[in-house]
Amino acid sequence: MLVEDQGRVNFGKRIGEPKGLIGPVELDGAALRGWELAPLPLEPVDWLEDCLLDAPAAGPVRRPGPVFAYAEFARPGPGDLALSTRGWGKGVAWLNGVNLGRFWSRGPQRTLYVPGPIVRDRNRLVVLELGAATTGARFVDALDLGPEEA
Repeated sequence: MLVEDQGRVNFGKRIGEPKGLIGPVELDGAALRGWELAPLPLEPVDWLEDCLLDAPAAGPVRRPGPVFAYAEFARPGPGDLALSTRGWGKGVAWLNGVNLGRFWSRGPQRTLYVPGPIVRDRNRLVVLELGAATTGARFVDALDLGPEEA
């Protein structure tokens, strides 16, 4: 079972509420007893890349999460890149072991910035998708960081 920490409410009547589980952990309506909590280490991500290298190739299909996806690709061009997250759900992406950041389909951001100095001739992209992705990884011509505020 994967539990994601989305933070806590920090405004209004609920300000100051404690963080964490606020009731019993249940599965199919029954309280779970005797379970243990274990963090999923995501930094560094090298160990995960090695595991994914040994996994069978699956191809670009809809992947309900949580799932890790892995891709290798050649340098698409010189300079900085913009990794599109359109069609992705919610998660985190790494390129060559560098955390590019979190993404969420709720936006407003639709791309992740990839600094040119971390891009190599051969690259490894790892994505943790918590929801569901309907498209594969692709680079776009420009960053889409959402609407600008006036």
